[in-house]
Order: sequence, then C-alpha cells, then structure tokens
Amino acid sequence: MAKKAKNIIIKQGLDEWVMTYGDMMSLLLTFFVLIVSFSSMQESKFHQAASSLRSAFGVMSSPESVIVFDTPLVPQSYFQSKDADLLYEVRNVEKKILEDGLQDEVAVEVKNDGVLFRIQAPFMFDSGSARLKAPPRDLLAQMAGMFNKFPFEVAVQGHTDNVPIRSSQFPSNWELSAARAVAVARYFQSLGVPPENLSATGYGEFRPLAGNDTAAGRAKNRRVEVFLKLDRKKLDRQKQLPLAEGKATGTAARDEQAENKPERPIIDPVTSELFRGGTGILPLNGK
Repeated sequence: MAKKAKNIIIKQGLDEWVMTYGDMMSLLLTFFVLIVSFSSMQESKFHQAASSLRSAFGVMSSPESVIVFDTPLVPQSYFQSKDADLLYEVRNVEKKILEDGLQDEVAVEVKNDGVLFRIQAPFMFDSGSARLKAPPRDLLAQMAGMFNKFPFEVAVQGHTDNVPIRSSQFPSNWELSAARAVAVARYFQSLGVPPENLSATGYGEFRPLAGNDTAAGRAKNRRVEVFLKLDRKKLDRQKQLPLAEGKATGTAARDEQAENKPERPIIDPVTSELFRGGTGILPLNGK
C-alpha cells in the first residue's frame, strides 16, 4: 500500500525571528542616535562645567582679584622660576587680604619692576594722626615676612588729600604724609626688615590718584603705598629660592635664623612709642 504524501505548508511573509531581529536593530539605532544627540546638546553645559572648574582652581580668563596687572600684561618671561616664587608670596598676601575682607582697603598691583601695595589711610590711621592702628598690623606682618624672603628695596610713600591740616604736630599735609610713611617703615623694621632696604617719603597732596573736588576722590587720595622693587640681578644671585626643598639653606633654615635673631627695640619718632618685634607697640613709660 502506498504511503500517503504529506502536505507541505508554505508560509507567507518573514519568519518571526527576522521581525524580532529587525525590531531590535531599530531600537539600537534609535538608542545610539539619542546618545549622539544628547552629547551635542550638552556641549554648552560641558563648557560651562569646565569654566566652573577652572574658576574653582584659580584658572580664570579674567579673575576677580585684588591684584591688578599692568597694561600691557607682563610678558611670559616674567614668570620664570625665580619670579614665580615672588608671585607665590604675593598670592599669599592677597589670600590674607581676601580672608580678612580687606579688598576695599588694600589693592595689590603687579608691575614689571616690582609689586605695589596700596593701602587706604583711614584703615591704618585716624584722621590727622600718624599713629598706626591695630587692625592693619597682621597684614603688615605678612608683608614683612615676604620682604624678609626677598631682600629688595621697599619704598613706603605717604599721600593725603588737599584738605589743609594745621596742627601743632603737623603744620601741613606734607609732614603728615611723611610721618605716616615713617610709622609704617618703622613697623616693618620692628618685624625684621633690614632698615637699609627701607625708605619713607611723604608726598602730601601733590600726587593724587583722583580729583580732590569730590569726597570719593579725596578718600582715594588718602593712602599709603608700599612698593617692593624687583631687582632681578640680586634675585639671580640668590643661591636658594624660598620655595626650594631639600636644602638646609631653604625656608626652614631662614625661619630658624629669624627665631634666633635677637629683637631690636625701635622707637617711633612720631608717637614716641616703642616697637618690639611682632608683639605690637609698647609705651615708653612701660604701661
């Protein structure tokens, strides 16, 4: 008896696995297209995040700082290894200014030939007085520490507005500005800055920064400027830089020498008071 032939069923269309595979490929393609589109959309936010990181680490195109650079900017050759040590110390002083909230009282300007500290006179002295007040002494002490590490010439300059002063102690603004410059220089000397590196000059109202016809201009003109003149020849002759490590002649050795250095009592010729090291002012009568 002959076998019964089996019926062959021919399916129309695609197999089920082909459709599933095609769906999966379409989903993957869509997924990768979305990833590419998201990365393009986030590019601006990426730049914002990178800018924020640069700001956090102090790498800013236009930093908000109390340090003002000359125009044109200092050439790249200025930031050599030796000069970088000086700039590092300037940054430490700037940090002190910002931490104490003194950015309205003190400005720091980096010039090609040195560093200028401009301090408002009311922050340092009472009106018509050349007696150094207590608040600025911590800042002056930090500046003196930098001056001791870089034994260059330090010029202290006193300035006033054009409002006349006629007192028994100061016949004119000239004497007042000179006395204030001497008071600051004397305080630096009491903190160990060599007196041969210090100079004090009073300019009175004759070198104003702004017009004296307004109260704001007069306030800007009442100031004390401390200029650390950069002597690159002397800097090149230094055998050890302040930031160098691993040598006995480095910062630690200098600090140890400073601690062992005897204090030099200094009499302020203006106020007849006694400076003694970094402990402040002591009256001559001992009280």
